[in-house]
Amino acid sequence: MNVNVSTDSQVNVAPVDTPKSDSTKGNTGAADYESLYTAAMTSLEKMLQLVLGKLGQIDSAPDTNPPAGSADTTQKSGSTQSAAAGMTAQSASGALAAYMHEHQVNTLDPDQLYQLAFHPAAGTPPEVSQAAKFMLANPETFNKIETHDVAGSDGIAGVNDFDWAAQGGLSTSADAHAEASAGQQPAFAGGDMGAAGALAAFMHEHSIGVVTPNRLYQIAFNPAAGTPPAVSLAAKFMLSRPSTFNKEETHDVAGSDGIAGVNDLDWAAEGGLGRH
Repeated sequence: MNVNVSTDSQVNVAPVDTPKSDSTKGNTGAADYESLYTAAMTSLEKMLQLVLGKLGQIDSAPDTNPPAGSADTTQKSGSTQSAAAGMTAQSASGALAAYMHEHQVNTLDPDQLYQLAFHPAAGTPPEVSQAAKFMLANPETFNKIETHDVAGSDGIAGVNDFDWAAQGGLSTSADAHAEASAGQQPAFAGGDMGAAGALAAFMHEHSIGVVTPNRLYQIAFNPAAGTPPAVSLAAKFMLSRPSTFNKEETHDVAGSDGIAGVNDLDWAAEGGLGRH
């Protein structure tokens, strides 16, 4: 404040130039911070929306990984083959009977079924190969078919036998549903390794060099006197798993000839299938 005292005793008071308050600056700063905050929140909101959108795309994308127990796992385990899936005893018999009539084939045995399944001649319809594999995988069914008119499990089924089964003969037999229906594969406590081990030991003991599906069928359904029941069961189990037998007999030599040496079964008994 400036005070001037004049001679006439008048006192003049001049207004003081007070400095401008900093409140204006303060308000401007608050406004700037508010703008920055708003912009930051807007950016974060956009980023969140983008992230949520990506997550939604991931969740909605189809799962391309095979589920547990899928085809790959089943094939690896050597379980009954998917190629024969969908076949029944009647439909498989019909496919084989039609093929036999067309090509003038009078009889089929397990060795011939194996060739139709794994090494078919050119032009063999896929359903015929599937039907042959079905018969191998269901040895009780094949046994019912080939012995329905003549007793004595020789492993030879005539075209008339397959005609009979294709016309519903199995469904009218006394114990058809007990053993001759699909899916009645035999079990073996030791699995593939145990069955191979039992058969390999039997072969070593009796100086048997090789086995084929025919030989396995005889051991299973018409064994020689003194054959241990466990060996017959192992043979039936191996018959019921044709793709596993195929891996055993071709692990060292390709060709699917249906001949497995005792060394092949030794290899399987020692866990070779798990490393194949």
